[in-house]
Amino acid sequence: MPKGAILFLACFVFFIGCSTQKTVQPISSLTYEAPVYLVDEYLSGLPPEKRVDERSEKGGEDQKGEEEERKEEKTKIEEGKVTKEEKPSLPTPLLPPEPLQERIGLYDLAVTDLYLKKKRQLVATLVNVGEVPFQMDGLVLNLFVDRRLEGRYLWETLSNKKELQPQESIHLSLPYSIIGQREVEIRVDPPGERIELNQENNQFKKSLEGFPLGPDIAVKDFSLTEDLELMILLCNEGEVDLRRGGTFRVRIYLNDRKISDFEHYVSEDLKAHSKTIYVLIPPYRIPLKGSSRVRVSLMPKLRQDDIFLENNALERRFIIFPFQLGGQGREQFSFLIPRPPSRREAMSESIKMELRWEKATAPLQLSFRESEGSKDPPYFTGKSPLKVEYPFPTFEPQGESIWMVSVTNLFDNRVEGHLIIQHP
Repeated sequence: MPKGAILFLACFVFFIGCSTQKTVQPISSLTYEAPVYLVDEYLSGLPPEKRVDERSEKGGEDQKGEEEERKEEKTKIEEGKVTKEEKPSLPTPLLPPEPLQERIGLYDLAVTDLYLKKKRQLVATLVNVGEVPFQMDGLVLNLFVDRRLEGRYLWETLSNKKELQPQESIHLSLPYSIIGQREVEIRVDPPGERIELNQENNQFKKSLEGFPLGPDIAVKDFSLTEDLELMILLCNEGEVDLRRGGTFRVRIYLNDRKISDFEHYVSEDLKAHSKTIYVLIPPYRIPLKGSSRVRVSLMPKLRQDDIFLENNALERRFIIFPFQLGGQGREQFSFLIPRPPSRREAMSESIKMELRWEKATAPLQLSFRESEGSKDPPYFTGKSPLKVEYPFPTFEPQGESIWMVSVTNLFDNRVEGHLIIQHP
């Protein structure tokens, strides 16, 4: 080869080598780095793989434990349970127990109803619906009629009851009468600053209708003439006199059978407040004998002549015993009477006894007892007619009771007459 060609080839190779600064090396796989072992791991005798796994698991558990400790410490600090320097715990001082009412705070007095009695008198019902006794001293009741304040009443002026037990109620009569249709409201002001469970039940509103002013005719009682014929006693319990000329429809029943039905013209004025007693004699004679149950009812022809109709009827039983007594003679009679269904009715009823005989100047003695076992029966002595009225006893159970009546002639003369007994 000529020298010039060799020189040209050498220059070409030189320039090619200068232009290439990096040498492209073949791609090799990732290099393996040997794990670093601690002395105790090296001496443990475990294989290298288990040493690495155990160390990584231990490191994770340590990290989790540290995180949980940091969280618990943070929680304690927030709750004020951990301080920089732990203080010794002191025992909690014992405080005196609070009063039951202040601790529980279950006061609750409620007004639950309003109604009228005796046609117009206002009555309010109060109930302690709380769970502790309610002291009533200092309580004030405010009365509103048609949204207008009509009165303020202190509890002490209405009742002598000092407190209401839980679930206990009281019917409180107020010194106020309702006449006609009215809207009535009661508001209760508890004493002091007492806090109740429910303040809204301290007031109650209701529409009530009281009877208007006017006469009130009532069948007050029965009586018998000398011939033992029925007489009817009337009175005016209202606030206004009944004028003369009023007309009433009268019905009379004897042993549940109607025996008379007529219209009666009032021949005289009936004064208000029962100041006069009016005697009504049926146009047809109604004689009584033996045991007779009598019922009388009346109805006004004009409504304004009698504003209250509930007392326009009366029912009584008559028991009539004839007797004949010789000198120093004595006779005994017995009869059954039913008791009223309630204690309240028993307290308002009575048994009436009357002795009538011909020789009014000769006194007789009357005694009675409720049963054979009664001791120390009362005795009454007098001239004809001898009348005795005895209230119903209220301590006996309901049902019929046997009564014994004795009539004694205190003189030597013969006496004839009748024992008249009247009871509900």
